[in-house]
Amino acid sequence: MPLLPASIVPTLLPFAPLLTAPTWRHVPVLVTGTLLAQGPRTVVAVLRVMGLAHEPRFERYHRVLNRGRWSGVQGLQILLRLLIALLSPGWSILVVVDETLERRKGAHIAAKGMYRDAVRTSKSRVVTCLGLQ
Repeated sequence: MPLLPASIVPTLLPFAPLLTAPTWRHVPVLVTGTLLAQGPRTVVAVLRVMGLAHEPRFERYHRVLNRGRWSGVQGLQILLRLLIALLSPGWSILVVVDETLERRKGAHIAAKGMYRDAVRTSKSRVVTCLGLQ
């Protein structure tokens, strides 16, 4: 990872098993460009900042995010382990559950149903919405 400072590399290396080796080669460019980009952090903005706006195979950078076979759950597990390692041994961990309803529509969304919307429900009126809880 020659583009990144040496202090950032150990933080990113635990995430390397999530991606294949060819895909992982695009990660330093995306991370460095994300840190340098001003305004919206899109893949196009990242490539522009990195001087790769006219890259002939720019779609490879898009595929890291949209077609990659990486698991967000595994990424979160790695991130949680890294965060727990930073805590002092005497600290306790408090797990908080958010009951915000994610409003999503579509034929292929698993677990979609009518749920109580905690944000829009009041003492006098219960509101239900189509989505995920």
